Amino acid sequence: MKRLEHVDPVFDQLFAKIPPEITDTFTEEQLEAIKKAFGSRNWGRHPLDLRVSVPIPGLRFYLVLLAGSERRSKQRLQYEKSVYPLWTPGNIVFLTGFLIILLTSSFTTFSFLFSLLTSVPTSPYPTSIPWLHNKFECERTGRNWRDGNCWDSEHNPMF
Repeated sequence: MKRLEHVDPVFDQLFAKIPPEITDTFTEEQLEAIKKAFGSRNWGRHPLDLRVSVPIPGLRFYLVLLAGSERRSKQRLQYEKSVYPLWTPGNIVFLTGFLIILLTSSFTTFSFLFSLLTSVPTSPYPTSIPWLHNKFECERTGRNWRDGNCWDSEHNPMF
């Protein structure tokens, strides 16, 4: 195969799959045209570009999340929609799991925040003390005996 001056990994991978007796027949013009077609990949970097290998024993698994402004044509979007449908079994399992995790964490977070906003009042209020059964024991602890019960007028609900 005739070599071009600038090496492109995609270009090399493509030509590695073509038998040498065929690649040797390409003219310089044909090679330049092919290189130009593959060299026009102007993807650049995405504003959000997460690529993670997930360490699951016995499996080779990865997760990619890309986000950015849409630059694909309508024709390409229609084609990719038919080739890569959203509602596949794998996507459904993943989205269901993601939704369950999102709802559970949201519920936990909002429950915690709600409990902070609606906390028990901490001002003292009177309550009877059930383990003190006579006036002497009650008044000895600094409480009041009334209606046959010992009352603590400074009981704190946080106790």
